Amino acid sequence: MRTTTYMISTVLALVMMSACARSSASQPTSTATNIPPTVAVTTPTPDIGAELARQEATWQALNIRNYRYQLMVGCFCPMNATMPITVEVRDGAVVSLIDANGATVAQGDPGNGFFTQYTTIPGIYATLATPEFRDADKLTVTYDPTYGFPSEVSADFIEMAVDDELYLSVSGFTPLE
Repeated sequence: MRTTTYMISTVLALVMMSACARSSASQPTSTATNIPPTVAVTTPTPDIGAELARQEATWQALNIRNYRYQLMVGCFCPMNATMPITVEVRDGAVVSLIDANGATVAQGDPGNGFFTQYTTIPGIYATLATPEFRDADKLTVTYDPTYGFPSEVSADFIEMAVDDELYLSVSGFTPLE
């Protein structure tokens, strides 16, 4: 009888904890509108796609095809010790990747696949527009006020999961001739 009582108590406790987790997960989040480019946009909001499109239009209107920046990707993934990566783009294509130690990063190396989608500004926009990012439990994007590119991204794809978070930073952006 004692074992049965213990099992029933355990099941009831788990059911109650599950209900609490669901009710807190369904709480509304901020839905700020008319957000200036220097303020973070946090999802899930109905206008994250609109803000991303607005900022991307700013970037595209500038028609910058040659640039350099430092890319920092923070995640539970390889190469964290060699970040940031200095990325150089010419005519819209990556021409150089240099790690924090000054070593050239091989562009075709499959081990670098976790960050290659972030090695051009259009690549960052395209990645943020994917369902994986749009449907993240928490997503904060900060845009550069001059050029409109995402300068910081913080994503928690599954809030209650461990090691699924991603942090992305674009700094030291310089247009090149």
